[in-house]
Amino acid sequence: MFKVADSVTSFKDLVQWLLEKLSADFCQQVETVLAEIENQREREESLKGWESIGPRERTLVSLFGMEIRFRRRGYRQRRPDGSWAYRYPLDEMLGLLPEERFCPLVQELAVELAARMSFREAATVLREHLRVPVSHQEVHRWLQEAGEERDRQFREEVQAVLERGQAPQSEGRGAEMVVIEADGMYIPLQRERRRVAELKLAVMHEGWEAESPAGERFRLVNKAVWAGYMQAEAFWERGDIYFAQRYDPEKVGRVIVNGDGAEWIKEARKHFSNVELYLDRFHRNRAIQEALGFAPDLVRRALNAVRSGDLKGLGRVLNEAVAAARGEDQVKRVKELRRYLKANWDGLLDWRGGPKPAPEGARGLGAAEAEINHVLAVRMTKKGMSWGTSGAHHMAQIRSLEAEGQLKHWLGGWQKRRWPEAKAVDRRHGPSRVIERLSTTDPESWLAAQLPVLASAAGNSELGRRLKRLAQAVPTSELISRGQPAPWRSRMIPTRQAGA
Repeated sequence: MFKVADSVTSFKDLVQWLLEKLSADFCQQVETVLAEIENQREREESLKGWESIGPRERTLVSLFGMEIRFRRRGYRQRRPDGSWAYRYPLDEMLGLLPEERFCPLVQELAVELAARMSFREAATVLREHLRVPVSHQEVHRWLQEAGEERDRQFREEVQAVLERGQAPQSEGRGAEMVVIEADGMYIPLQRERRRVAELKLAVMHEGWEAESPAGERFRLVNKAVWAGYMQAEAFWERGDIYFAQRYDPEKVGRVIVNGDGAEWIKEARKHFSNVELYLDRFHRNRAIQEALGFAPDLVRRALNAVRSGDLKGLGRVLNEAVAAARGEDQVKRVKELRRYLKANWDGLLDWRGGPKPAPEGARGLGAAEAEINHVLAVRMTKKGMSWGTSGAHHMAQIRSLEAEGQLKHWLGGWQKRRWPEAKAVDRRHGPSRVIERLSTTDPESWLAAQLPVLASAAGNSELGRRLKRLAQAVPTSELISRGQPAPWRSRMIPTRQAGA
């Protein structure tokens, strides 16, 4: 029998109380295993010339307030500059980064939360609901490190193709059309000479499909997103890589670029052959309404001319507007509108009305405005937010992965790179008392939940596989025959006797 704490007055309290008890036991089990692994280790040949500094304790914090403490032998060696270099072979074998206090599961969850809410909110969720004593500065650091790594990957891919001439690995897909819709968003800056900066964003897709049988809502097919604070050349180089990784140019019918007419968007012509460039209808119509708002009839006639494909008629309306404008300000706005439309004259009409066939079910362009809001603005323009250019750029990398539905998968790979492949460990002579300790619970479950190397991608490494086999070393049938409780059966709650 066991006594429930007096503070347990509800089912919620009971769950929390049991969680505390189980967490403490789990940590003790993991610490026991780590101690046995350390005791089995022999001094490696690579430590020749290193001076022993004795055992040192390390603590790793995981979810639900679990703290795993273990001691491991350390070594040091004098560097040429007189400073000391330190090594902890057990940390190296487990793939633990120096000075890191939190397990990979905490870091991955923190980045996912921070991609959706402020750093302070993410830290609050971790502290109050998952009992992880983390600060918003640490959450910010992890997200920045993840965003920096994603950016580094992108730059490496661009350099491999454009500088070293390596052919990118391509899916070789074909498509009737590939649409690239681009737009920019300004964000306020902090601690920078400039007060604002423009983040660029592009979404690449193959068209639209209905989200429901009624066909009231649509989603983009095979959507890819990239964004960030960068020059136009670097931005479209990333678009080159995305396109090359997905498509065989010979199998793509049309490449369509839609934007607000900004010069950086027009530079897409340098990167895609036979590209069709269109002026986004939202920006086009808004410009007409703002410039000709003093004469509603001119607004109506201009919009009708565009919708019907009558560019000559649109030109006549603009000339009439210049003559009808009253005051210097109205004349200036009309002339600016005329220059804006003339600069994008070839892309004013609906892309579906040209000589090239449009796929069945094709819709009007204009996804960029919504993507700007969903990918960047919803996270980066809340009241009072301001950014540094590098911080905003890194957040844009993470938000782009989130928009593609790839963030969780990518974070798993990021953790694998941060926590290197663990080295093999020989457990052939592991003391039997470790196995006896493991027999009273479900070892594989608590190992997976507690040991950082199994919570990361390194769980599939040689060490991870061996630890999992260690958990399964004593079959359940053997435990029962020895009189040991089954792993899933609690020792604390007695079995009710017949007739009791």
